[in-house]
Amino acid sequence: AMWLMNGIPIQRRPKAGVDPLQPLVDKLNEGHSLVFFPEGSRGEAGVVARFRPGIGKLVRKLPGLLVVPVYLAGPERIWPRGQTVPVPLNVDAIVGKPRAYNPRDDARTIAEQVQHDVLSLAPPPPPPPGDVARAPHRVAVCGLDGRTREEVMRAVATRLGRHGTALGLGSTLLEAGPEGVQETTAPSAHMPYRAWTAILARLIGVNKRLSGPKFSEKIEIARLSEIIGERRSARFVVTDGSALVDLAAWAVADSYRGVFDDGELNRVVEYLSGKQKIPWGKWWRFIRHAPEIWLVNEWSLVRPPIPTVLVLVLPPVTGIMTELRSGGGPLEPHQNEEALGRLQQAYRRMAELLRRRHRVVVLEFEPGKDDVQSLADTVEIELLKLDEESNRALS
Repeated sequence: AMWLMNGIPIQRRPKAGVDPLQPLVDKLNEGHSLVFFPEGSRGEAGVVARFRPGIGKLVRKLPGLLVVPVYLAGPERIWPRGQTVPVPLNVDAIVGKPRAYNPRDDARTIAEQVQHDVLSLAPPPPPPPGDVARAPHRVAVCGLDGRTREEVMRAVATRLGRHGTALGLGSTLLEAGPEGVQETTAPSAHMPYRAWTAILARLIGVNKRLSGPKFSEKIEIARLSEIIGERRSARFVVTDGSALVDLAAWAVADSYRGVFDDGELNRVVEYLSGKQKIPWGKWWRFIRHAPEIWLVNEWSLVRPPIPTVLVLVLPPVTGIMTELRSGGGPLEPHQNEEALGRLQQAYRRMAELLRRRHRVVVLEFEPGKDDVQSLADTVEIELLKLDEESNRALS
């Protein structure tokens, strides 16, 4: 591990006259960056121990040294009790701004200042009972037409931004509010997460509709949505696709083809959302027929939430096939009228289940026939109506 991570060992009990931090000072003087764990050793899961003065001693030895505070959120989730295998994926690194510290302060004082800066990056603690912040409303835009899904996601997020922060998650990240719309690309901090999930997807052989990168992108968007929900940092979250709806619909269309009754399909929803674990006795069935569902559930890759509103983009299958053929490239085995028709029906079946069992508002949209802005109006009306009903129930 020391060789693979290019680690520098520190002697806990150095010989007289030997400075155990000198190898670190030498590397920093040579222009190298250094990842430093100031707690000194592993501690209790989820508890940040007092920083040792080593970081302060480095600052004193190297005046002007820039220190970048980083908070790791979730390392205790890598192998929690009850989980069969460790999953080194659900960890978020929150990076602060680099700063220098006063080298004239004593080492202990500097270490306390660094600890304060690191802890200031931590997500807010859960609110006390009786004072729970409201979870964001979630709108999932699902279906076969990727360009229309993206257009709908952007229009809905922009419209909802009139009433508070609305985040749109897709190929780009959109933040809409009363003051306007800002746009950025996917955060680079999540690229390692994307690479790991792509590797897992290839190893286990996920649904043929999903290459490793497509699967990992879908999981990444769901993970971002989950983080936003945990931190209550937006009033609305609009996503291009839904890991929960898409993975379940693809499993129904390609592997089970109507074998699931409503009870079993609802259990799939609970497996994907993390409310239940797949029993050992059903592992082989899911690994064989729906490995992506087993992977999300058993490896705890994400807990995709059930949306408040589900928008189904339902283009005519013949139109989709015409567009695919016009691309000039070879078609995938699943890109035919029969398979796409089954998938369209699977989406409708998932939507009906969510509407009946989970009170999800379901809206259907046909490109070329329905208007995107009118759809955004309808989503806005439905969510504001839900807010009014919730406020009346609380008063």
